[in-house]
Amino acid sequence: MNRKLIFSFCFLTGVGSLLADMDTGHTAAPSASAPAAAPAKSSNEFEATTKGENKQKMAIGKEDPPAAFNLEDIQNFPEERLHPVLNNPITFEEGKDFSTLMDSLDERLIHPWLPEIPKGPYLTMKIALDKPAKDWTFSVIDQGGAPVSSQSGKGSPPAVFSWDGEDKTRGHLAVDTVYIPQLATTDKDGYRHTYSGEPGQFAVLLFREKGRTVVELASKRLFADKKADWTKEAPVFLDKVGDLIREESKGSFSIQAYDVDPDLARSRESAMQKYFSEKLYIPDSQISLLEPVDPEKRGFAIAVIINGTGGGAE
Repeated sequence: MNRKLIFSFCFLTGVGSLLADMDTGHTAAPSASAPAAAPAKSSNEFEATTKGENKQKMAIGKEDPPAAFNLEDIQNFPEERLHPVLNNPITFEEGKDFSTLMDSLDERLIHPWLPEIPKGPYLTMKIALDKPAKDWTFSVIDQGGAPVSSQSGKGSPPAVFSWDGEDKTRGHLAVDTVYIPQLATTDKDGYRHTYSGEPGQFAVLLFREKGRTVVELASKRLFADKKADWTKEAPVFLDKVGDLIREESKGSFSIQAYDVDPDLARSRESAMQKYFSEKLYIPDSQISLLEPVDPEKRGFAIAVIINGTGGGAE
């Protein structure tokens, strides 16, 4: 058989390379599965190995074991150890805590975290009648039971009543006085029905009269009994009044006390003058001290009059 035919036949059957080598005496070609030789490196290539160290640190510790309670021990807790806890009073240092809070906020110019000074409407009452009414009377009575303001009408009353502070006895509502809203109706059968709302009492209040802004504060909330020394809560009220003075005062403002003791009243006025002078960074001469007023109408109070001169709410 021709040598070329043998070579072709063996190649087609998959053993051509072996017979070709046997016939020609040459070494067999590398198998297709053998790894290819690495390509030769050119003169402009190089290898580099970089080594480093991670400097970050992480603390690893043991987790705290879960708390375990023995129910039987809790149920059988000795009474002699429990009685002192139940019987001995717990003392809260509210004065110390409050003073610390106020000291930390002392340098703030405004005090938005303090409660707002109440202003009209001072009382609001929502109405839900048991029976339809043919007439009604809405009144505000004070702690003595005397009506200080009233209004009336025919038919069904409004769903909501509000009171702007009108007090025919005192001219305007006063601090430390309890006010109660009340509605009386007459139904179609002639029976009377009375509804009472939530009472209100104010330690400080704001009203505007004759171009003046007046803030009245209850004396007992600012000063110790029969003294000109501050109470613990006095800065809460005074700092909020100071915010109002910054907003509305265009010049000097006045302080007036309502008290039966003129000397004590003047001492308290002077204490407030000093307080506002230091807090508002203004001279004492910018704060006028007015003659004390009898407390018969307004009660024992201190009035701060902005954009006007004395007389409080008279």
